[in-house]
Amino acid sequence: MLVPSAEGMLEAIASVEDRLATYLGLGASTIFMSELAPIFGGIASQEGQLRLTRVVLAITLGGWAATSLLYLGGRLKWDWLRRRFPSTRSAGTVALRIVKRNPARASFVVRFLFGGRILLPMACGAAQVPLRMYLPVSLAGSFAWTLTYALIGVAAGEAAEQMLGRLEAVEGVVTALGAALIVFAGVWWWRRRQRRSARRAAATERVNAKRE
Repeated sequence: MLVPSAEGMLEAIASVEDRLATYLGLGASTIFMSELAPIFGGIASQEGQLRLTRVVLAITLGGWAATSLLYLGGRLKWDWLRRRFPSTRSAGTVALRIVKRNPARASFVVRFLFGGRILLPMACGAAQVPLRMYLPVSLAGSFAWTLTYALIGVAAGEAAEQMLGRLEAVEGVVTALGAALIVFAGVWWWRRRQRRSARRAAATERVNAKRE
């Protein structure tokens, strides 16, 4: 995930324009920016630069399109990909087990699962999860993920606005930057914690598999 500086993000928000190209760019950027895309959109909507409903719609569809393509890749090329990238075999096996245990739940969390946003939708395809299930359920999951982080962005924008109203101009800007950095640090910490949990779960799966 690309992580711009807080100052760079604030400058980008100030220059953003409410037009179709902006929303298309946000939708496409979620592939690379992950959580920062909806957080950026939420802050921009709080500042009156963008419309929250359009931000959520664009990023929801962008993330959903990406996971749908990954699903298709897993459905058509799973075995080839495992041979081409041997290091992913164990993680791919764990992802397949997750999908087979509960296909609907796995389809819903493809955007939420840190460290599994590529393998899990591909595993859904490899496991032949029906399209009539995967497409609507993954769309609902993409919407829930986008709305969650967009609202975090809105909250960050509100906090910065309140601080700017109470402090002197220079002090207000510094405090707003600090608030944004706290949000980003919180997202980073949560993401690191989830990755550790995922690694522990994968290790447990491997141990259980060897015992079987």
